[in-house]
Amino acid sequence: MYDKLHLHEFDGITNRVFKHEHKYAGVSSKNPNFKGHNHYFSGYIEEVKGHAHYFSVVTGPSIEVEGGHIHYYQCVTTMNKRHFHIIWGYTSIHSDY
Repeated sequence: MYDKLHLHEFDGITNRVFKHEHKYAGVSSKNPNFKGHNHYFSGYIEEVKGHAHYFSVVTGPSIEVEGGHIHYYQCVTTMNKRHFHIIWGYTSIHSDY
Protein backbone atom coordinates (compact mmCIF):
# COMPACT_ATOMS: atom_id res chain seq x y z
CA MET A 1 0.00 0.00 0.00
CA TYR A 2 2.74 2.52 0.92
CA ASP A 3 4.84 1.93 -2.19
CA LYS A 4 1.94 2.67 -4.59
CA LEU A 5 2.02 6.17 -6.04
CA HIS A 6 -1.25 8.04 -6.31
CA LEU A 7 -2.53 11.51 -7.21
CA HIS A 8 -5.59 13.64 -6.64
CA GLU A 9 -7.71 15.88 -8.85
CA PHE A 10 -8.66 19.37 -7.73
CA ASP A 11 -10.83 22.19 -9.08
CA GLY A 12 -12.59 25.30 -7.94
CA ILE A 13 -13.25 28.99 -8.37
CA THR A 14 -11.14 31.77 -6.85
CA ASN A 15 -12.49 34.44 -4.56
CA ARG A 16 -14.10 37.45 -6.26
CA VAL A 17 -11.87 40.52 -6.75
CA PHE A 18 -12.64 43.58 -8.93
CA LYS A 19 -15.96 42.01 -9.99
CA HIS A 20 -14.48 38.80 -11.38
CA GLU A 21 -13.30 35.33 -10.44
CA HIS A 22 -11.35 32.58 -12.21
CA LYS A 23 -11.81 28.80 -12.56
CA TYR A 24 -8.93 26.38 -12.00
CA ALA A 25 -8.44 22.60 -12.19
CA GLY A 26 -5.69 20.03 -12.40
CA VAL A 27 -3.99 17.02 -10.82
CA SER A 28 -1.50 16.82 -7.98
CA SER A 29 1.95 15.25 -7.88
CA LYS A 30 2.16 11.46 -7.54
CA ASN A 31 3.18 10.50 -4.01
CA PRO A 32 3.31 7.34 -1.90
CA ASN A 33 0.37 6.75 0.41
CA PHE A 34 1.50 6.97 4.03
CA LYS A 35 -0.18 8.64 6.99
CA GLY A 36 0.26 12.42 6.91
CA HIS A 37 1.71 12.66 3.39
CA ASN A 38 1.35 15.80 1.25
CA HIS A 39 1.10 16.58 -2.47
CA TYR A 40 2.32 19.44 -4.65
CA PHE A 41 0.58 21.14 -7.56
CA SER A 42 1.00 24.30 -9.57
CA GLY A 43 -0.47 25.92 -12.63
CA TYR A 44 -2.45 28.88 -13.81
CA ILE A 45 -6.08 29.83 -13.54
CA GLU A 46 -8.53 30.55 -16.35
CA GLU A 47 -7.94 33.78 -18.26
CA VAL A 48 -10.63 36.35 -17.48
CA LYS A 49 -10.74 40.04 -18.44
CA GLY A 50 -7.48 39.72 -20.37
CA HIS A 51 -5.31 38.24 -17.62
CA ALA A 52 -4.49 35.07 -15.68
CA HIS A 53 -2.68 34.23 -12.44
CA TYR A 54 -0.28 31.45 -11.44
CA PHE A 55 -0.27 29.39 -8.24
CA SER A 56 1.84 26.85 -6.41
CA VAL A 57 0.58 24.71 -3.51
CA VAL A 58 1.80 22.12 -1.04
CA THR A 59 -1.33 20.47 0.34
CA GLY A 60 -2.03 19.80 3.95
CA PRO A 61 -1.51 16.27 5.28
CA SER A 62 -3.84 13.46 4.28
CA ILE A 63 -7.25 13.44 5.97
CA GLU A 64 -8.98 10.10 6.30
CA VAL A 65 -12.58 10.13 5.03
CA GLU A 66 -15.09 7.45 4.16
CA GLY A 67 -13.77 5.71 1.07
CA GLY A 68 -10.14 6.93 1.28
CA HIS A 69 -8.44 10.23 1.97
CA ILE A 70 -8.37 13.88 0.82
CA HIS A 71 -6.11 16.92 1.30
CA TYR A 72 -6.92 20.54 2.14
CA TYR A 73 -5.14 23.23 0.11
CA GLN A 74 -5.02 27.02 0.17
CA CYS A 75 -2.77 29.62 -1.44
CA VAL A 76 -2.54 33.11 -2.87
CA THR A 77 -2.06 33.48 -6.63
CA THR A 78 0.49 35.70 -8.30
CA MET A 79 -0.28 39.40 -8.65
CA ASN A 80 -1.57 40.59 -12.04
CA LYS A 81 -3.46 43.75 -13.01
CA ARG A 82 -2.90 45.10 -9.46
CA HIS A 83 -4.60 42.21 -7.64
CA PHE A 84 -4.35 38.56 -6.62
CA HIS A 85 -6.84 35.83 -5.77
CA ILE A 86 -7.10 33.10 -3.17
CA ILE A 87 -7.71 29.47 -4.06
CA TRP A 88 -8.72 26.85 -1.51
CA GLY A 89 -10.54 23.58 -1.21
CA TYR A 90 -10.17 19.84 -0.85
CA THR A 91 -8.74 17.40 -3.37
CA SER A 92 -10.70 14.48 -4.75
CA ILE A 93 -10.87 11.31 -2.67
CA HIS A 94 -8.16 8.72 -3.27
CA SER A 95 -8.99 5.14 -2.46
CA ASP A 96 -6.76 2.05 -2.39
CA TYR A 97 -9.81 -0.21 -2.66
